[in-house]
Order: sequence, then structure tokens, then C-alpha cells
Amino acid sequence: MQKFIVAIILGILFLFFVGTAIRAWRARAAKQEADFNQPPMALATPGQQLVKVRSFYVATTYANNHLERIRAYGLGIRGLAHAMVFEGGLQLIRKGERPLAISKSTITGISTSQVTIDRVTEAKGILTIDWIQDATQFSTHLRVVDLDDRAKLISALETIREAK
Repeated sequence: MQKFIVAIILGILFLFFVGTAIRAWRARAAKQEADFNQPPMALATPGQQLVKVRSFYVATTYANNHLERIRAYGLGIRGLAHAMVFEGGLQLIRKGERPLAISKSTITGISTSQVTIDRVTEAKGILTIDWIQDATQFSTHLRVVDLDDRAKLISALETIREAK
């Protein structure tokens, strides 16, 4: 009988902590949604497609703090993505989440690194696209495993960035 009571108490505590974590996630997302508008889901004028690669969407963070994940508008969920570079910008089609479009005029930087929030890879394994919206600077982090695809994606992004 005593084991049963302990199990019930532990179950209630577990549910309490899970509920608290969910409420904290949602509260953080709501605060971020108040700070900036939803990023576009499609490019206004895409132009010709330059490259399409399979990638892993790691996260979008604030550019000045790569340890603070953006939770608003579904940007906090990792997953598979197709990264497509058009003459007009970058289009990310994320599996099970809203697409993300980053116009070439908003891209402020492209870099590679080994680490970002909750992800460590080989040297230069994380591709970071810095961009700005509503005076807020963001960094979107992608992981492209295939080295040839990564090189093609970086080259295409640098091409459209230089053409602004």
C-alpha cells in the first residue's frame, strides 16, 4: 500500500513538472510573438531556383544570443527541411512545421560553425544565416550533412547576398 501511495505522489509531481515546462514554453513563445511579426512563409518574388538541398533545421535564435531559441511561430522545433535558394532569397520547407522564407534583402551574414544551441558537429558543420526582421536580428542554423550540398548551398547564398 505504501509503494502505491509513493507512486501516486511521484506521478502527480511528474505531471506537475511537465505541465510547468509546457506552460513556460508557451509563455516564452507568446512573449516572442509580441516582440516581432511572423516571418514570411513564402518569398514575395522568388525568381529562378539556384539550388535545393536536404538539410536539418536546427533552430532560429537571436543573432546576439545563440543560446536562446526562438519558440514563436513554430521556429523552435528541430526537424528535416529542404533548403531552396532562389534569386530572391532562401526558402526553408520544414517537415511538419510552417515554411520559413528569408528574403535576400534581409540576409546580413552567412557563416559556419561547429556548435549552436543543443547541437555540436564536426568543424564547420552548422551553417548559420543571419537575417533581420522588424529591427530584430536572427540567426537560422542548418545542418547539411552532405559536403557537396553544403558547399552548393553556401555558394548560392553568397551569390544572392552579393547581388542585393
